[in-house]
Amino acid sequence: MLHVSSNRFYAGLLALLLCIIAPAIAHSAPAQAPSVDNADGATPAVEAPSLDDLNEQLDQIRQKVTGNANDDLLSSLRQAALQVQKQADALSAQRGVDIEHLNDQLNILGPVQPDEASTLTAQRKTLTNQKNALVNDERQANTLSQSARDLATQIFSLRRSLFDSQISTRTASPLSSAFWSTLIRPTDDDLGRMNGLLTDVRRVFNTALAPGNRVFLFSVVLGAVLIWVVVRRLLERLLIWAMIRWLPEGRLRRSALALAVGLSTILTITTATSLLRWGIVSGAVLSNDVVNLLDQVQTLITFCAFIVGMGRALLMLPHPSWRLPQIPDEIATAMGRFPVVLALALMIIGTQERINSVIASSLALTVAVNGLTALVISLVFVFALVRYRRVRRRFELERLAGFAGLIPFVVAVWAGLSLLALLGGYLTLAYFLAVKLLWISVVSATAYLLIACFGDICETLLSPRQPSGMALGSALGLSPRHQAQASTVLAGIGRTLLLFTAVLLAFLPSGSSPGDLLDSFAQLDVTSKSLGNLNIVPSDIVMALICVVVGLLGVRVLKRWFSERLLPETTMDAGMQASLVTLIGYIGFVLVIAVVMSTLHISLTNLTWVVSALSVGIGFGLQAIVQNFISGLILLTERPVKVGDWVSLAGVEGDIRRINVRATEIQMSDRSTVIVPNSQFITQNVRNVTMGNALGVVGISLTLPLDTDVLKIRELLLHAFTEHEAILDTPAPSVTFKDLTNTGVIISVSGYVNSPRSVGGARSDLLFTVLGRLRELGIPLSSPQSMVLINEGLKTATPEE
Repeated sequence: MLHVSSNRFYAGLLALLLCIIAPAIAHSAPAQAPSVDNADGATPAVEAPSLDDLNEQLDQIRQKVTGNANDDLLSSLRQAALQVQKQADALSAQRGVDIEHLNDQLNILGPVQPDEASTLTAQRKTLTNQKNALVNDERQANTLSQSARDLATQIFSLRRSLFDSQISTRTASPLSSAFWSTLIRPTDDDLGRMNGLLTDVRRVFNTALAPGNRVFLFSVVLGAVLIWVVVRRLLERLLIWAMIRWLPEGRLRRSALALAVGLSTILTITTATSLLRWGIVSGAVLSNDVVNLLDQVQTLITFCAFIVGMGRALLMLPHPSWRLPQIPDEIATAMGRFPVVLALALMIIGTQERINSVIASSLALTVAVNGLTALVISLVFVFALVRYRRVRRRFELERLAGFAGLIPFVVAVWAGLSLLALLGGYLTLAYFLAVKLLWISVVSATAYLLIACFGDICETLLSPRQPSGMALGSALGLSPRHQAQASTVLAGIGRTLLLFTAVLLAFLPSGSSPGDLLDSFAQLDVTSKSLGNLNIVPSDIVMALICVVVGLLGVRVLKRWFSERLLPETTMDAGMQASLVTLIGYIGFVLVIAVVMSTLHISLTNLTWVVSALSVGIGFGLQAIVQNFISGLILLTERPVKVGDWVSLAGVEGDIRRINVRATEIQMSDRSTVIVPNSQFITQNVRNVTMGNALGVVGISLTLPLDTDVLKIRELLLHAFTEHEAILDTPAPSVTFKDLTNTGVIISVSGYVNSPRSVGGARSDLLFTVLGRLRELGIPLSSPQSMVLINEGLKTATPEE
């Protein structure tokens, strides 16, 4: 009954929301009606810009590119240049299509004939003239496209130079009065620009609050509030109900619920602010500065909504059991306010940044506001770290395991560096560190959520262990093993792509956008002097170090993924899996070296002296090392022995635990490890006890008295071997009468076990059993005969009587 009443309550609120927004929709309906300019009622198509128009646009962009332009203006100019390039490319492509059509018409007319009609000659001439004109236009369009591309590259370089010059500049720190006086008492020029922008904004609000527009504005504001509060909850509950209704229990439901909570928060906040903006500016005449300010504030609100949404999705305070990360409830509760506080602080300070960008404020005011932004962001992160530490100490919580335990330390160091840069007066550097910390945090949270959701989708929908995966495999005719491999590979590829994208976005170079990501790697500063003839510059060394760290980490993750996720889904034995993982590690290491050499611009011709030195070293002292290295590769490829085999060579017998580049580790029966060079496995005789699934043989020989009933002994031994659980039924145990000597009867019994490693334990158990039953039956074992040595050459003298 309560559920029905709740549904009616929310339905009533939704109806109220529609009634409130209805006046706004009715008010805007006449303004949005399409104008009919022709009899068909069709809106006239917008003509594509011509070459002259594009040239004029490019000239205007060049005029605005000055050394005094700020980063936001340069960014917009670069985007405009790229747009001109795109339009020029489209125009060139269109001219190419037109040229192809003219060529087809000329081919139909054929070559000039002596007696052809004058109309054909005139038509051919006309088509040729049109073709030449189009070819000329195509050439000019290509030239214009190249010019626009070069201008965009130059603007990018200018932005990087502007950033590099500002980041190393030292100004007044927040500890000095000059810093705060710049914020409190701006220059007259800045005040004049702010007053102009304020006048434009006031004009917009006066239009919105006019007597004829007040009801409309009130409806829009109330509608935005209801969307922000009510619709968000309705949408969130609807998505939660859908996830619980349609998704099976497990991690997919949890990750989908987290994603639904985050998306509902982001969508409703963005929709509410968009509706509010539309209501304010509807019917008003906007200046370019106001339009630019509204666009930037809208982007800022979306980003702040993203922070709040990701925080709610990961912390899941209303539903702790749905939380994806392994965060204790006490810490999650303590961190619950952090995303909201961060978003509000960023919204307040970020708005002032957008105002400075729109009015093109002085450099001093811009740097001061940037420093204030860095101070606020750093303090918010420090506040979160302090609360985290207090909660851990209060509830005596353990540190988070794995990489998650390093996150507080990394954040503390990063925020500390930003604060130190602030106190030292390097405001731009502090701003860069603080914004980068914020950006990496948002990208990391989003990547974690998407990676978890994608992996859960692959596991739930494609894995043969799930009902949906079983149905899919049955429909496609896939075996469970191949389906499991396909699911693992698909999940691995998807997660790798998401992680790679997240890393690129997280460490996005300053002064660029995600669209400029690939181009930014080619724009590194290479103005430093080279080191010798190898043409290595300091920036290349930094990139090489980054490639080494990222490459080795990637190889390690790839090896772990193969050994723990993909290869266990195959039919390979453990030894083959270990050998394949080792080979993958070697190949990855070689690729990392190749990438590093390419980054350092080192070719093989520059390493001739290194190869010569190695050849001399191999001739004198490195023969054994090279021999063992080649032998290790042979062991990994031909696999005469593999990890897990029980081998015996040169008095060493044990299990192979690891095959390295130079030597192989063999674990003995006493748990000690013997390091054997790989070359011995190639050049010496090796006994592989477990190769080909060899069985172990348990043998016991007994020496009994001559009067022993051998038939009873035979039955006793067979019964003892048959009832032991380790002895195989096939091949069956057997008893052999080995010999008859003067010391007694020698009887031998043997049986097979599934592995040579089980021989020792089984033989010990059987000896205890057999000897115990012989004692019960009163049958003794033959005693060893004593040996008397007589030296005939030595005689004992008898005394004379």
